[in-house]
This record gives sequence, C-alpha cells and structure tokens, in this order.
Amino acid sequence: MRTFVLVSVIALAGCGSKKEPATRTDTGSGSAGSGSAVAKPTVGPETSAPKANNLALPKGDGTPPKQSAKALDQAAFEKLAKHELPGFTPIVRNVKNQLDVRHVTQRPVLATTVTIAPCFDCLPMELDKWKAKEAGLKMLLVEELRDRPDTIWELGTTELHGQPLIFTYQFGYSFGKDDQGNPEGAFSNAYALYFSDGKNQIRVVAEYKDDPVTKEDLKAIAPREDLEKLAKGFLDFYTHAW
Repeated sequence: MRTFVLVSVIALAGCGSKKEPATRTDTGSGSAGSGSAVAKPTVGPETSAPKANNLALPKGDGTPPKQSAKALDQAAFEKLAKHELPGFTPIVRNVKNQLDVRHVTQRPVLATTVTIAPCFDCLPMELDKWKAKEAGLKMLLVEELRDRPDTIWELGTTELHGQPLIFTYQFGYSFGKDDQGNPEGAFSNAYALYFSDGKNQIRVVAEYKDDPVTKEDLKAIAPREDLEKLAKGFLDFYTHAW
C-alpha cells in the first residue's frame, strides 16, 4: 500500500493501495479544485507500489491567520505565485486579479489548490450564513455523486490557532457500466477550507487526485484527517504570506 508520512515544518511548506486492475483517469476533471473526478477505467498491467513518501506540511508562525492590511493587488498575487514548498510541485493556474495555484505530490497524487482573491461579498466565519449558501458549495461535487444516499457531505466550523474557519468535506464513490457495457464511474475525496478577513478571501481544497482505486483504498490513501491537515497547513502558510 502506498502511504504518506506527514511532518510539520515551521515556516516551510502528508498525508496506497490494494490493487484493482490498473486504471487511468483525467485527474483534472470536475470543477476547478473540486476534489471530484469522473473516470472510465481501462484494464492495464499492475505496477509496483513506491515506498512511503515524507511530506513537510506548510506552516505559519503559530499565530492565527494574519489580517491583511488591504485588498491584494496584481503585484501581491504575482509574489504569492512564486512560493515553492518542499515535496509539492506548484502549478499556477491563474494569477490575473487573483491567485489560483495547485500544489501536487508525487504519486499517489494529492493536490492542494489555493485560491485567493479580494473580497466582493465575503461571508463572515458564521456557520448559519454559510449554510444559506450550501447549495453553491455543494457544486464542488460532480452531479453523478451529488445526490447519492451513500455520498458523505459535511459543512461545519473548525479553527486554526483560535481563528474560526468554515470547512466542507465530501466523499463519494460510484462505479458501474454505461449503456454499452463499458466501465465508468465517479469518485471524490476532498476537504475544503474557507477564510475571509473582510478584505481578502482564501479557499484551500485538499484532495485525492490520482487514478481510481477501491472505495476502501481511497479512504486509506487519503484519510480525512490528513486532507484536513494539508488544507490547514496551506491556509496557515498563505495567510501569513499575504
């Protein structure tokens, strides 16, 4: 089984599998940073699993997320886009008037997507106000999984060094065959974290972003607690860098 070992490193930038037949998927499918994928597996040769990977979690200085002085401008986004963190490959997806950067591990691929933008209609960290927008947040789930009774969807509050944050967690899995008898399916395992200080807002989505595996292995490769640690680590880092 492929595993990750999570290690906290201050001021720096963790989270295997009993094999199904080897599969391929478009690991960028679903909405941006969604944690969702739709796949049509194809049978192929088995490959040996690599050894455990040690990943250094990003971290701030141990204080709550820093309150930004003003709305971030283009120069600030370009500066934030230059951060490279040990164990992760950055993929800058957008840096025009906002930052959208994805940090990915080696296989098995875990992706942490950070989106930062100035506030337009930012919500305070109050759960009742976010619940009123829950339908929009749930669009992160692909339609194939959204209304399945066995799909896990949670919206709640958590905290980072005393600062309240909003989170969502989603886990969905469905594989079968299409009308022509070809295998197809969808899966999602993602933890999203939200914070706004009234001037700028940040969303961090930590997710499994690799080939399909069994439902049990999907949980084992990327446990919820590891995805939460990844999301909090990146939010901690970037809110001390903005």
